[in-house]
Amino acid sequence: MPISERISAARRSKRKSFGELLADMARYNPKGSAITWGPVRVSWKELNTRVNKLANGLKGLGVKKGDHVSMLFRDCPEFIETNYALQKLGAVPIPINFRFVAREMEYQIVQSDSTTLILEDMFLEEALKAIGNAKKLARTVCLCREGRPAPTGMTDYESLIASHPATEPPACTTEEDVCTICYTGGTTGFPKGVVLTYGNFWNLSQSLFGDLIGRFASDERVNFGRIVAGLFKKPWMEAPLNRVMGSRGLRSFVAKQIPPLLNMTTGTIIGPIIGRITGGLSIFMNMPLFHMANYQLLIVGPMNGLPHFLLREGIHYDAKEVLETIERERPMILLLVPTQWKIVLDYPEIDKYDLSSVLVAMTGAGASTAERKKQILKKFPNSLVVDVFGQTEMTPDTTMRIDASADTLKNKSVGKPLTGIKMRIVDENGKDVPQGTTGEILYQSGTIMKGYYGDTEKTSAVIRDGWFHSGDLGYIDEEGELIVVDRKNECINTGAEKVFPHEIEEILGTHEKIDSVCVIGVPDETWGNSVRAVVVLKPGRTATEDEIITWCKDKMTGYKRPKSVVFTDSFPMSPVGKVLRNKVREVYGTV
Repeated sequence: MPISERISAARRSKRKSFGELLADMARYNPKGSAITWGPVRVSWKELNTRVNKLANGLKGLGVKKGDHVSMLFRDCPEFIETNYALQKLGAVPIPINFRFVAREMEYQIVQSDSTTLILEDMFLEEALKAIGNAKKLARTVCLCREGRPAPTGMTDYESLIASHPATEPPACTTEEDVCTICYTGGTTGFPKGVVLTYGNFWNLSQSLFGDLIGRFASDERVNFGRIVAGLFKKPWMEAPLNRVMGSRGLRSFVAKQIPPLLNMTTGTIIGPIIGRITGGLSIFMNMPLFHMANYQLLIVGPMNGLPHFLLREGIHYDAKEVLETIERERPMILLLVPTQWKIVLDYPEIDKYDLSSVLVAMTGAGASTAERKKQILKKFPNSLVVDVFGQTEMTPDTTMRIDASADTLKNKSVGKPLTGIKMRIVDENGKDVPQGTTGEILYQSGTIMKGYYGDTEKTSAVIRDGWFHSGDLGYIDEEGELIVVDRKNECINTGAEKVFPHEIEEILGTHEKIDSVCVIGVPDETWGNSVRAVVVLKPGRTATEDEIITWCKDKMTGYKRPKSVVFTDSFPMSPVGKVLRNKVREVYGTV
């Protein structure tokens, strides 16, 4: 066996049980901030104590390793402690979208074979309608706020914690065990349960952070001294570090050495100790915790040992709350999806807030335009933009692009693959296409999901010969970066041409009267399909169909132009702010 493979095997053999990682966080950084949620402050020791009590209480109720447990919370500390308590037992947490109605909840609880439901009482009304047909559901635990009693037949969450010891449960998970089942957004039918193992997250963790820091170090436009000074909370470090990093040779050396170094320290006590020294890496998480874009951090965070999770207090996204929280809590990293970035950047009073603490502005779970990133760099003057692309089935990150200057911005580019991820672009026959040619994006990596729960047919359809078929279309440009075009199943075939809705939406989005737009195909006797734009206008603005179509004439070629335009007040949206195109098509997709 080559030495590189022996080293990799040795590292894998040292991968701890996930419960041990949480115990290390509490042992080596006990007073460090784990969670901030409005006025609530939770240290790693406090979190681990409650997690252990809850785990022992759930064990007493009969929850055991391998059990599937659905959990229904808003973004709050109890979501995190419930998730961790289940994982200390080796049970499988299955987050439910808190916006679901009863029918959707029932589908997920039943399809996932959940034997336990743990929920917050604000969702009781819908949950009670959902669990009647969940025949395998043996028990329900309810978090009742404001002193309300638990419903008859349910176990009270806080009483369960109070009545059990904080003894550490025995370590019981390996990298082969299932970490979570995360359900996709269901944009093409009922959601699919994506089964992800601890090994998937270990593989992600050992590439994501090393790649991030390594790419920071290699890019001369990145203020590397500011990043390090921000982590250690020592502003005086910025100037001398930048002087040292002024050497191109040294930058290259550091960029090459950091990723393997971080790889070796992942899962060790070094991370929690650094977190104790620095105060940790404050991450303001604005996407829902039940969504993999945010959920991944709950797992890779303890693997790296540095996280401080900052949660939005309100259940609904609000730009003012986000800006006030940034000014008050001073996070180093800000995570928003493109729709959230649009809302916060368009907030009229954004300039009155102190946003200087944000050094890394992250975006993902959708395409961000170069113009939007330019706005981020302007409004968050100390930050750089990190665009992460991927999907749940890949745990979820696959590529990354960093922009520290408006000069480097490139539309639709999501950068290069993370370490350990192989990528191909293929045609409809599965043959590799030349550089610059659009095709389907395929991945091969240790982060590919185990499969879709209870659906071997759909699993086999997307994982073939060790390659995951993403369903995304893109091409590799002259700099070796991935340019994302659209979803394969959303391409509009009109005559002999292909129209990619996202391209048209980007152009229409620059119209002064248009707030948002969704482009779909509608049946056409001559062309098979024709292009239709469904438009939401900005408040107080009016427009006509002819006006929009005429405006398009010098913006795009003839077959791409909308042949019809309809207006609506709003769009159905996914949890991370993506327009649900299939729902729009159901309403507006007929002639």
